[in-house]
Amino acid sequence: MINQKQNTVPLLLHDVAHQLRVLIDGKVEPYKLTRQIWVALSILEENPGISQIELAARLEIDRSSAGRLLDRMEKRELIRRHKDEQDRRIVRLYINEETRPLLEKLNTVSHEIKSVAEDGLTQEEHHDLVRLLRKVQTNLKMGFGSFCCFFELPEQIYLMMNLL
Repeated sequence: MINQKQNTVPLLLHDVAHQLRVLIDGKVEPYKLTRQIWVALSILEENPGISQIELAARLEIDRSSAGRLLDRMEKRELIRRHKDEQDRRIVRLYINEETRPLLEKLNTVSHEIKSVAEDGLTQEEHHDLVRLLRKVQTNLKMGFGSFCCFFELPEQIYLMMNLL
């Protein structure tokens, strides 16, 4: 059983992540987007020509889920796919020019969310918060390795990773 006094950091992180998801969902809903599409667009904007496999890894989703996500994005004409000229097995991804105005709006949304989340923090508090969250993030990633010994199959490890 979870005891709130003993698990303050995990519960607080969970609650903060939940509140952030709710805020983001509300901000991107008028654009008929999901958080995952927004993150994918952000990655593609920063990495034009990234491969479908690389995008899946960055999103921490499997290849088939990435394929379905990209199908939806392509259907909405947000992105386009091109076969790599050197290796036809590789699919390269690009944002359509018509998507650029949407990205500008999402950049404004991003600043609004950041402003709400960081309201009242001094620069030093912001720096400390980021440093400490990175430390917790590293701890959790490193701690997961010792957890893997309980699973026999790679699929079980993958499933558990996605549940965390």
